[in-house]
Amino acid sequence: MGPTRIALDAMGGDAAPRATVHGALDASSRDSDLEVVLVGDRARIEAEIAGYAGQRGQVSVFHASEVVENEDAPTDAVRKPDSSIRRGAELVAKGEVHGLVAAGNTGAAVAASTVIVRLLPGVKRPGIAVTLPTARGKAILCDAGANIHCKPLHLYHYGIMAAQYARHVLGKDRPTVGLMNIGSEEGKGTELVRETAALFQGSNLNFIGNIEGNDVFPGRCDVIVCEGFVGNVVLKTAEGLSEMVEAKLKSLVATVASGDPSRAGQLGELLKKFQGDMDYAEHGGAPLLGLNALVLISHGRSDARAIRNALLQAARFHRSGVLTQMRHELSASMPKGVSG
Repeated sequence: MGPTRIALDAMGGDAAPRATVHGALDASSRDSDLEVVLVGDRARIEAEIAGYAGQRGQVSVFHASEVVENEDAPTDAVRKPDSSIRRGAELVAKGEVHGLVAAGNTGAAVAASTVIVRLLPGVKRPGIAVTLPTARGKAILCDAGANIHCKPLHLYHYGIMAAQYARHVLGKDRPTVGLMNIGSEEGKGTELVRETAALFQGSNLNFIGNIEGNDVFPGRCDVIVCEGFVGNVVLKTAEGLSEMVEAKLKSLVATVASGDPSRAGQLGELLKKFQGDMDYAEHGGAPLLGLNALVLISHGRSDARAIRNALLQAARFHRSGVLTQMRHELSASMPKGVSG
């Protein structure tokens, strides 16, 4: 199959380029078949490489003189001809790399990917698929913010693509699909949700019907489909709740350990497991589903560990062959008479 080549926007994210470069070096040293192309300011990138104390795998640098900052408009990803995010997307489009990992300005990553990498046949809008921890393992939520002006066909495609991702990347044999709504009863919700439910009911998906917000984390289904506005609210609420619960647990562990030091180690291990389950850095990034090639979007706060995990995740995504499965299922499941 040959080595897997992944481009990384080395200038994207709050801690770039230090975090991106160190994460790339770590990832490529752990995966001998992974080659990382660092896209961005060559001088700054090479200075970080020179100061890295760990093992170095296969990395190279592709120079780009411009950066799309967090406060820039998403369209700047296309308007700045030598921006790192645009150059990374161009490498994907030309087939010089198998995928792109980008942290930082999510809107810019979506814009550059949609315009340059382009969409799969039949797909009208891409969707961000985030992995969420649940009581029954992991679930995929799509869309988490790429598209807030959805039509039923967009949500239908999200369900098809996210189900393939859950099957081939997460190992879910026949993933269950739920549609986010304000009630579980059939016929509830907006016209968008009702029409989408009708599409799902006529498909080959393992559709279980409507779900509510309180069904997500108990793990009622493997794939949660919703428009980007709703999905982003769910994601950000979950992140805030996780941080608050973690702080409360740390306080509780410290209080219990102070009274009974013998329990400190056991409680510390339980807290570490909770942190690992809930930490976005452990999950790496979220693939932007619906594109001709892999684009993985990482959190703007990503540290070197998060970047490392995103790159390793991107390599697994490419090797799984899931894009081929998505193309097949989209072609076979295209509903008639539905406009996008």
